[in-house]
Amino acid sequence: MCRRILAAAAALCLLLGGCSNPKAEVSNLRFQFDCKADVQYPGGSVTCSFQRMGQENAELEILSGGSQGLSWVWSGDGFTVLYQGLAASGESCVLPKDSFAAVLVHTLDQAEKAGSLTPAHGNEFSGNAGYDYTLTADPETGQIQALNVPECGVKVKFYDYAQQTIGTNPDADALPD
Repeated sequence: MCRRILAAAAALCLLLGGCSNPKAEVSNLRFQFDCKADVQYPGGSVTCSFQRMGQENAELEILSGGSQGLSWVWSGDGFTVLYQGLAASGESCVLPKDSFAAVLVHTLDQAEKAGSLTPAHGNEFSGNAGYDYTLTADPETGQIQALNVPECGVKVKFYDYAQQTIGTNPDADALPD
């Protein structure tokens, strides 16, 4: 009788162990996305729209909390700043390396590289992009939910993921060469 109770208890533990919360895996993380982002940085906080299409290929626009309408575009082979109908382009990013926009794009570029992330705990991963950072992801969708770069004082919360609208931007042709 005692053996049956122990066997039933062991079986129950095995079954309940299978019902634990899913855990995010590095291989399931989605690094191409279109969302909003709340950014805290040493100079304040802003809400942005953020699109990331790949390595050094991103677009960030301030929606509130700062210079509303200011946009930065990394196109892989160049960088553009847009504000109130004016545009300035160059071959490389002119932002200070510790600015929140440069930290955000550079950190995600590094995080996407194979072998750069280490599972920490739960749905959190850690890495180094010249500074330590952590990112948290949704285990079901693979969407990145948060990025924290303590050394730079940058914290980002990602939300309102859109249907993939990247590549369908009607204003993309308006960028200067």
